[in-house]
Amino acid sequence: MYLIYVSTDPEAVEMLEAVLQRVDKKKLLVAVSNGYDLIQFLQNVKEGESYPDLIILSTHRSRLNGRELLELLKTDDIYRMIPVIMFLAGEHELEEKWCEQLGTETILSPTIPKEWVTAARRICEACN
Repeated sequence: MYLIYVSTDPEAVEMLEAVLQRVDKKKLLVAVSNGYDLIQFLQNVKEGESYPDLIILSTHRSRLNGRELLELLKTDDIYRMIPVIMFLAGEHELEEKWCEQLGTETILSPTIPKEWVTAARRICEACN
């Protein structure tokens, strides 16, 4: 069982990876730095291999931001079946509503360890 986290922040990747290991050791985290790398990763999944159990995005990333990437994923016949969680930088009602319409759960971007643990638990619940 594996998850993909699209992030340009190596500290955030390390934090999520560490917290996921504490919450559920069966989850493997794969990190890619931008939306183009994610699409390339997904296109390289071979027949018989599995797609990720969950994709974690952030709304504000360079090179195909989270919004653009989410739209692309949710309009593709294959990728739209992969659950997605969107980290939001703050409480943005319009962003939340837009994500909800696309069938995507939102989580406020974690900044302190306690928030990372809460986010990791929700992530694990979403891909079970």
